[in-house]
Amino acid sequence: MNVATRTRASLASAPQSSRWQSIGSWLVWPLLMVLVIVLALGIKNNYWLQVTVTAEIMVIAAVGLYVTFGLSGQVSLGQAAFFAIGGYTTGLLVTELSIDLGPAMIIAVIASIGVGLLIGIPSLRLKGHYLALVTLGFGQVVALILINWSWLTGGALGVRNIVAPLFGSFELVKVSHWAIFIGIVMVIAIYVVQMVRTSSYGRAMQAVRDSDVAAAAMGVSLKHVKVLAFTIGAAFAGLAGALNAGFITYISPGTYNLALSVSMLAMVVVGGAKSPWGAVIGAVLLTFLPEVLRSVQEYYMVIYGVVLLIMVALVPGGIWGLIRDGIGWVTRRIRPARAASAEEVTR
Repeated sequence: MNVATRTRASLASAPQSSRWQSIGSWLVWPLLMVLVIVLALGIKNNYWLQVTVTAEIMVIAAVGLYVTFGLSGQVSLGQAAFFAIGGYTTGLLVTELSIDLGPAMIIAVIASIGVGLLIGIPSLRLKGHYLALVTLGFGQVVALILINWSWLTGGALGVRNIVAPLFGSFELVKVSHWAIFIGIVMVIAIYVVQMVRTSSYGRAMQAVRDSDVAAAAMGVSLKHVKVLAFTIGAAFAGLAGALNAGFITYISPGTYNLALSVSMLAMVVVGGAKSPWGAVIGAVLLTFLPEVLRSVQEYYMVIYGVVLLIMVALVPGGIWGLIRDGIGWVTRRIRPARAASAEEVTR
């Protein structure tokens, strides 16, 4: 009798729980939009507001790399190259051709997608550290082009005065304006990646990540899935680079080095490679952490490295995995109490 009562109570609460989960999943996005606007208008310190904008840009790059690495299992050390393609395409279109910033950014993303296809298609047969080496070499080639093709890129001097209206006469002047604009783009980027993750393509990417042999045996096209994942990562990195160029108005080759690619990969790993929210957490943490530790001067890089090592060694699932496990533990403790209360009500 008690078993039947518990079963009826659980069945009655299941639709309600599912309904609340559905409502909650849709409320996340407007709440994030509101949070972005509140932070942009609420942070009065100009320095920390600029760091916030940088964190938003890195979130866009990190969620793109999540699709490539976390969702499909392809290790890429060339994200800085796509970041550079987006930044330099935007900068050159604005300064040399006097194109508005918005159209220049769109063209920059298209250019990043095109280069991503050129690199992704020949690399289809590679995986693991072989693919990492290819993307590493690609990043080094782009870095050398930025320095040596001075007739195009300005060489070591870079590109300056990347200032233009976004569209027509609409111009972003204050840092808070940039924080709102880039923050909204960031929320849209996270939403798109979340939709990709839950789509049939996302499930195919996860299958390839877990076992490409088994995925191919089940009819998954490895070619299409890998190229799509690699191209999405390139597109988001290019978008982040374009936004960064428009925000800081100056770009130079020294920004787009191997350290930037490694930092992006660390954001996904530390935050949690199993979810786009892990990439978000990792990007925010690893953007703010060096700034917070600057007060300890020469020791801050040592502390920064130790924190990363501890996170990778002790929390292999990343911060998001730790949060998810904590929520699961609390949920398992709450459910018996709810079932007991429902049983009391039905008696």
